[in-house]
Amino acid sequence: MEPKNETRPDSGTGSVGASLEPPRLDALDRQILDILQRDARRSRAEIGQEVGLSAAAVHERIKKLERSGVIRRYAALLDPEKAACDLLAFVEVFIDEPRHEAMFLSEVARIGEIQECHRVTGKATCILKVRVRHRRALQRLILDRINAIPGVHGTETVVVLSTTKETPHIHLGNDGEESRAGAESGRTHSGE
Repeated sequence: MEPKNETRPDSGTGSVGASLEPPRLDALDRQILDILQRDARRSRAEIGQEVGLSAAAVHERIKKLERSGVIRRYAALLDPEKAACDLLAFVEVFIDEPRHEAMFLSEVARIGEIQECHRVTGKATCILKVRVRHRRALQRLILDRINAIPGVHGTETVVVLSTTKETPHIHLGNDGEESRAGAESGRTHSGE
């Protein structure tokens, strides 16, 4: 019988003790995760009514999902405009040599305005999702902080004019299958 959660030493991915394969999620786990992604403040009893389980069974499943790392954390989602931080941009970063990447990633992790950093294919090394209050703040971020990191030899920035869809929701259904949460994500933040 094979063990379900073998661990391995760090393979360069930055996650020591990561599972060889992701935890298996059954249909109930997926339903619970879908509900929590839409509203993590729902009670275990409410979730249980929706999926046909007791509150205790839902609680145990959620704890299992937390322990396995499927659920990393819970957070409040802010409205950027109401929080006066609604200038969104994507910054492509070009790094001279691979030896500079570790320092770059370390510096980027400390800059609060950078919401996401992705290693990408193509000419750029990374693409950053940044959110700031205004154009001057974006200019300072790019010129004084990002371009000042050793090894960065240039950036290319795209400023977002409007956003049609932005969601932290991860679709857990089968390929091509529309999820209920996907259909609900078209609603405005106020639930209109």
